[in-house]
Amino acid sequence: MTLNNETLRFSGHDKFHCKEQWILKGLQLLENQNDKDVFKKVETISTLGVGKNMVRSIQHWLRAFGLIDDNVKKTEFADLLFMTDELDPYLEYEGSLWLLQYFICNSQYASIFKLIFADYFSDKATLEFSEYQIFRHINKELKEKEQKPVAEKTLINDFKVFVRSYVAPAKNHKTVEDDFNVPLLPLNLISNTGRKNDYGQSIYRINKGGHDIPIEVFAYCLMIEFENEKAISFDNIRTSLGAYLCLSNDKLDGILNQLAATYKEFVYMDDAGVRQIQIKKTTTTFKNDILKKYYELY
Repeated sequence: MTLNNETLRFSGHDKFHCKEQWILKGLQLLENQNDKDVFKKVETISTLGVGKNMVRSIQHWLRAFGLIDDNVKKTEFADLLFMTDELDPYLEYEGSLWLLQYFICNSQYASIFKLIFADYFSDKATLEFSEYQIFRHINKELKEKEQKPVAEKTLINDFKVFVRSYVAPAKNHKTVEDDFNVPLLPLNLISNTGRKNDYGQSIYRINKGGHDIPIEVFAYCLMIEFENEKAISFDNIRTSLGAYLCLSNDKLDGILNQLAATYKEFVYMDDAGVRQIQIKKTTTTFKNDILKKYYELY
């Protein structure tokens, strides 16, 4: 379920899906200028070499990926991956893309990501969805949270941007070139089934199953999601982190077993039918060090 104190948001990207190079460019701009209003300044348009609407979109995606906070300050995650530690500033490793996938759901700033990956499918037997079904779910959530209805045009644009973040359009020279710039596309988390619903809308499918997620990346996300918790139930992981990363129950169980077998700080147990993982060390240093181990493997 979504948190009642979270305001659902379906705009801010100005109809632009995130381009891979925008992330590092935006963070470098923020660090060089050291000004939280830098994305509002006219000169930033020429500095970044993009249009005014794209500047706003860059700031939106930095916030959505958990790389800047509400005060337009870099986060610890931004420093680890892109800036101070520079673990993977050019997103050369797949593990970095899994981190971005986790944070875009965890931050809940671009609400549609968590709503689709976790909330919508929390009580569904099927893994398929369409624009109509998601809109119904969003309107239900808005009503429950006593938020004002969102204009249909806004929802249509947000849904298109969401889909474009994971599904490549019909191929032509422009789209083939653009595919290399869409960071989450290689994860293959969503597919177009090729079928249409009664409204002529495309039907998509969440590719939930056996994704190969590095255990160090998974461990880092686990400790972020359940900060300072020392015992976490399988079900709580399944409905949050497991859903964000599109893991089947069997795959999630396998990753937790592998994590416990590799690192003594994690103990995975099944006690009277209740599965949980215990974390013996929850310090920030340990959390960051375990992520760094993934990049040291190469």
